[in-house]
Amino acid sequence: MAPGYSKLATFMTEKHHPIIRKYQQLAARDLLLLQAELCHLECEYEAVVKQNSTFKDERKSYDQDWLLMHTAPTRGFSTEQWEISLATRAKLREYYSAIAQYSDIASIRQPKDSERSILNEWIESASLGGGCGFIGRDLGGIEQPSVYEAVYHSDLAILSDSHGEGDLFTKFINGPLLAFYHYLLGHTRATLPIDPENASVGDNSSGLRHYNPRHVETVTNILGTVFSSLAPLVSIVVLSFVLDPKARLGLVCAFTVLFSFSLAIATKARRVEIFAATAAFASVQVVFIGSSNSMT
Repeated sequence: MAPGYSKLATFMTEKHHPIIRKYQQLAARDLLLLQAELCHLECEYEAVVKQNSTFKDERKSYDQDWLLMHTAPTRGFSTEQWEISLATRAKLREYYSAIAQYSDIASIRQPKDSERSILNEWIESASLGGGCGFIGRDLGGIEQPSVYEAVYHSDLAILSDSHGEGDLFTKFINGPLLAFYHYLLGHTRATLPIDPENASVGDNSSGLRHYNPRHVETVTNILGTVFSSLAPLVSIVVLSFVLDPKARLGLVCAFTVLFSFSLAIATKARRVEIFAATAAFASVQVVFIGSSNSMT
């Protein structure tokens, strides 16, 4: 495949690595300019309304009757107040649309530094399979830094739909645990080819190894489910062997804290949801203790 944007786009889509720049500073500046235009239109409208209120004819009623204002040209009067209203309406729609788009783009997940650096290195290095040879201002890095340099890291977004829920447990799996797995068993995985049309052997091996994000997400979900279910299971088993009331009370407190902690790190549940689930879990333990005491 010829180097350039097509090769980079293929790598991004096939390896779930579509990273783009948000240009948040430009977007914020555009919002500020739209805001300034609206402010100007608002002042103009108020000035025209104030001026029209001084007349003794129908113009003094334009602010009370929109139809009278709208049909003013048929009676030979100025339409300035109505024209400013229409201009304000159009500018407001543009302004609100820009705000909504900015909010949507700003909420897209920022890539990890490792994801950004891998993409940047791949673009520049032919030995990794990239070597796209960009010469433009965006990716050439000649007149200004490439958009994937570290200086723009906070302004980047990754469009992959397979990055988990973003909770602490997911970040741990995708970070330290995956790095540890790669350290131990990464050498057993096949490397990516430099030329994707040929096998990854000999000089065509890039040395890069790809972990499918969807597979990682599946493992994360399984481990998260197992981890979250351990506290209820272990608490019931342990409480069934402990008969001392004070010890049981201490274990209930400990397992309740453990349960809420596991929910906090393994899910993105809100505090109120964690509180409700923890209260229900504590109630189950109390019921279990009461039923076991009645049986003895």
